[in-house]
Amino acid sequence: MLKLIALILTVADVQAAGGGHGGHISELILPAWNFVPLLIVMIVLLRKPISAAFTKNAEEVEALYNVAEEKDKEAQIKLDMYEKKMNSLKSESEKIMKETKEQIEKFEKQNAEETVNMIQKLNEDADQKVAYEKDQAVRAINASLVDQVISKAKSKINENKEYKDKVTNKLVSEI
Repeated sequence: MLKLIALILTVADVQAAGGGHGGHISELILPAWNFVPLLIVMIVLLRKPISAAFTKNAEEVEALYNVAEEKDKEAQIKLDMYEKKMNSLKSESEKIMKETKEQIEKFEKQNAEETVNMIQKLNEDADQKVAYEKDQAVRAINASLVDQVISKAKSKINENKEYKDKVTNKLVSEI
């Protein structure tokens, strides 16, 4: 329908511009008289379809605007959600790093304490072992010394008859 109106207006412009002779304003009365009823008929016939088309376009634009507004709200909500997640991730990663550093420091301190305790225990064990071995060596030396004294005493007693008799008498008297 719009194409028909454009065609009529174009034809009217061509007629008005055409002709090579200088015209008078009275020559335009007949075409104007023909144009007025055409314009009235066009307004009456095309008013509702044009109005409906404009209304339909306005509704479509409004619907499109509403959809775009909803999408914008959804996108803003998602953006806020992702920003919160990112901030949460940053704070969570900082928290994890802090906890990890604390655990490392605690482990190092505990490990150092355990190492010191183990060194002290090893030193105590070594001291006890040295004391035990020293005690064993002293006992062995004492036993060896007693054995040597006894063997020398036996040999002296066996060499001297007088000592032998005294020892025999003393042992018999004790029994």
